[in-house]
Amino acid sequence: MNLNWRHFLSFSFIFEIICVFLGLFFSLGIALRYRILVPVSEISIQSQYSALQFLLIFLTATVILLLLLKLYKKPWLVRLLFYLAIFQGLWIFVNAYVPWPNCLIILGVLAFYWLYYKNILIHNAIIIMALSAIAVMFGANLTPSAAIIILLILAVYDFWAVYKTKHMVQMFTGMAEQKVYFTIIIPQNIRGLFKKISIVSPSVEFMFLGTGDIALPAIFVVSCLQISLLTAYITALGTIAGFIFLFILFVSQKEKQPMPGLPPIVLGTLLGFLISQIIIRL
Repeated sequence: MNLNWRHFLSFSFIFEIICVFLGLFFSLGIALRYRILVPVSEISIQSQYSALQFLLIFLTATVILLLLLKLYKKPWLVRLLFYLAIFQGLWIFVNAYVPWPNCLIILGVLAFYWLYYKNILIHNAIIIMALSAIAVMFGANLTPSAAIIILLILAVYDFWAVYKTKHMVQMFTGMAEQKVYFTIIIPQNIRGLFKKISIVSPSVEFMFLGTGDIALPAIFVVSCLQISLLTAYITALGTIAGFIFLFILFVSQKEKQPMPGLPPIVLGTLLGFLISQIIIRL
């Protein structure tokens, strides 16, 4: 498909950028609420994850999910893990802004709307809130250098998992068959936001943005607070530029196929980080 300026005025493009912006904005907001704006040298080494530890956690979670989808094929177990991950993220998010015990009321209201209405708009809102909180949980305990290593390795892994082994596509398809979407769902028009999750399927009517595509750069952006707030802001702008590049690549495909999101996103994120370091040294 030939790319033209109308694509950048489309609802799907605008909505994607809004989701990315909110994910990064919420992550930085939660991090600042928890007072993570401290120099790298003052952070306790014992409280940090190494790049290897994070990658082992990621690998373990991926293997467990693949085993559940391929061997056990128990939809309720996959849904349970999905709900646990979301509620943990929601708890961190709500607790950052609302004091105890009012946070329990807000958490209950959010959970009710999510589980009762089950439309795409509420699904995306809950996913973004939970992701931003989980990103803070990891980003606050990673140095920027460790986060860079993680981004580079997982960008290569994403390419390999989509185009070579294709197990990333199989994992998404397996979860979609069970109506478990641990993704941002992007409809073609605003009316699509109010459609039920139960009718969503991988088709031309919807685009899907992997949670890792938002969470991983958000983790790095949060870790950049250890350098300065300006570094985090400029790096976040680089992440948004990476998503724009991803959108261009996706729309330019002759035939719509799943594609790895992390390589162009990581490229934009790291360019943003590089620009921030040049600016603060001027």
